[in-house]
Amino acid sequence: MAKLLKRLFAFRKAPYGGFVPEEKIAHGGMSTIWRARHPQTGTAFALKILTPESAELQDSFGKVFAAEEGKTALGLNHPNVIKTYEYGRQGRNEYYIVMEYVDGPNLETLILLHSPRVRENRFDLLLQVGSGLAYIHEQGLIHRDFCPKNVLYGSDGVAKIVDFGLSIPAGVRSPLAEARAGTASYMAPEQIRSQPLDERADVYAFGLSAFEILTCRRPFPVSSDRSRRMQNRLNTEPLKLRQVDPGLSERLEAIIGKCIEKDREMRYKSMLEVMRHLRAAVEAASSGSG
Repeated sequence: MAKLLKRLFAFRKAPYGGFVPEEKIAHGGMSTIWRARHPQTGTAFALKILTPESAELQDSFGKVFAAEEGKTALGLNHPNVIKTYEYGRQGRNEYYIVMEYVDGPNLETLILLHSPRVRENRFDLLLQVGSGLAYIHEQGLIHRDFCPKNVLYGSDGVAKIVDFGLSIPAGVRSPLAEARAGTASYMAPEQIRSQPLDERADVYAFGLSAFEILTCRRPFPVSSDRSRRMQNRLNTEPLKLRQVDPGLSERLEAIIGKCIEKDREMRYKSMLEVMRHLRAAVEAASSGSG
């Protein structure tokens, strides 16, 4: 018994909660994602490690994002939202989050490759990610960085929304909550203008992402300049869905168009409302009735 307790104590004191990093699978300016393994069970997990530099930067806002992201994600339980198991700190300012491992790329990668997986499953994908985003809103959260890059698509055909580093509770009013943050190509106009946000900012991002899932093309001009991309959202009219794929229904075009209205008062008020219309349109498209 003493030996067993000693081994358990050593495991708890090991770096990253005892999860062993094996292979780097993604890297960004704020964090690195590793495939990690639990040494006792052999199970694979995803280990997100926030860079020390970004931890120090975010501490200056009076909030450690890794801890907040971990707390937020830990309470989420939906088939289309990544499962988070634990979070913690290693050393002075190296924060980490342990999540389920998904053996597949993100949707951005698949869309850029015009993957047949996306084309053949596009209606199912829409319903999966829409359902996951609606659930996030039901939990009182705004994602703020919803986009194809933040949806993983596993080999089992299940899509999972990831990355809650910018998520905020709905109704929050603070300089941090209203800071211009997110992926420029998917920011709603009010997000670009640093205005108070509600669920309709995510509805906008979902509409842009849905356009790409359905067509493998973006509705706005592509630019490498971040400021130009944001200006396009404010001043340029997007393509209509059927301009890119005339085979898609007018109902789907109308739904996506309403999601990406520049004036949020013209958008759907919630993802639940989007999903009611989307399910009906997908069912009609699948049955060949329009």
